[in-house]
Amino acid sequence: MDGKRHIITIAAIGPDSGQTLTLGVYDALRQADALLLRTGRHGVADRLRQEGVAFETLDALYDRTEDFDELCELAARAIIDRARQAQTLIYAVSEPQSDATVRALVQALPDDMALRVLGGVTLTDAAACAAIPFGVNTENLRTVTALSTAEMRVQADCPQVVTEIDNRYLASDVKLWLGDLFDDETTVYFLENAAEPGATARPIELCELDRQDHYDHRTAVLVPRISVYDRSRASYEDFVQVISRLRAPGGCPWDRAQTHHTLRQYMIEEACEAADAMDGGDEMKMADELGDVLLQVVLNSCIGAEHRAFTDRDVTSMAAHKMITRHEHVFGKAKAENAQAVVSVWENAKKKERGEQTALERVLDVPLSLPALMRAQKVVRREAGAKGLKLDGDQMLARVAELAGENGGDQAAKEARLGEMLECLCTLAEAQGLDAETALRGQTKKRVDRLRGEDEKTL
Repeated sequence: MDGKRHIITIAAIGPDSGQTLTLGVYDALRQADALLLRTGRHGVADRLRQEGVAFETLDALYDRTEDFDELCELAARAIIDRARQAQTLIYAVSEPQSDATVRALVQALPDDMALRVLGGVTLTDAAACAAIPFGVNTENLRTVTALSTAEMRVQADCPQVVTEIDNRYLASDVKLWLGDLFDDETTVYFLENAAEPGATARPIELCELDRQDHYDHRTAVLVPRISVYDRSRASYEDFVQVISRLRAPGGCPWDRAQTHHTLRQYMIEEACEAADAMDGGDEMKMADELGDVLLQVVLNSCIGAEHRAFTDRDVTSMAAHKMITRHEHVFGKAKAENAQAVVSVWENAKKKERGEQTALERVLDVPLSLPALMRAQKVVRREAGAKGLKLDGDQMLARVAELAGENGGDQAAKEARLGEMLECLCTLAEAQGLDAETALRGQTKKRVDRLRGEDEKTL
């Protein structure tokens, strides 16, 4: 803080009653050159008045705006203005780490000012202590405010406390948020007046969280860590833990015996079954089949980690980075007003990633394991893109008609003609913006449906 002309000290005065104020903060408040409280409606303010300690508050700002973000900006400006009038200023709030005016102050702080923070007792501390008599392990406790649950995903691999549940509607939101991983009958610990010394927790079922008699800004709920083996729902991290356990010594002999090579067939099978589920329209069936695909991803990632080749974090990092770099119209400066423009942005991003490639290099990147029609059309697309060719659908139709009129030759010659005809049809599909694989699948389905109808008529 050398060279800074003004120092603002953020002091944690704890929750409402002021009875959890630390001695260090108490002494600092009484000796402050200038003292500013976020609000005078606090137990610490009452004590300071009784002791004749002068202070100011920001209460008047609440009447100047109904917009919370604007309120925080006004508060930051007021704190900075007041700090310029004193060598040192103490700004007192309940909990600096979660206070929005403190965050706004950090963003607005000018170069000639510095911040220091005096910590104190928090609602989280009170909640953790209140749960101790129930044997709840609160080590590595995670804190979430009720209003922030919409921006975060619930976790289950650590205990967590949700604070500031100040009304029944918020309690319902928190219940639904927690219900993403925890069952309705899960025992959680409900705290009223969590800020008061000696506050106690009351065990309730999660489904009862929004059925309590009273809520205010001191209301909190503590959820203990619950193993994935004791829950009906699981997160991605839970799933990785389960698969890692199966691969570990003492795990499943079949899972432990698998390699990337032995799993290859299952990856193809599961991907095809997931595609079938998508076509079928049964969304829960789709979720089930996508889970099987995810199993293959995680199992291969575990094997990669065991060989020190790659981990699931490498998999997710590569995928996320790819999505960011290929969506410059979202995360960068590129513009794309429609789906066709997005394709152009995507292709340009891929070109940057791989650098200049010949037509052959681009074609060789097409996986050999793709279904034949899909691979053929992708090869056509890659070659046309690399060479700047304009595909002529009419020319392809003419060539198909020409080949269809040829009947001579042995079996190999006939097979070669059929292959060329199929390739021409794939090129035609590409020229018309169609997908040959999808088209043939749809036609095959029609044939099967027709046969099914004929069969039903005979019954």
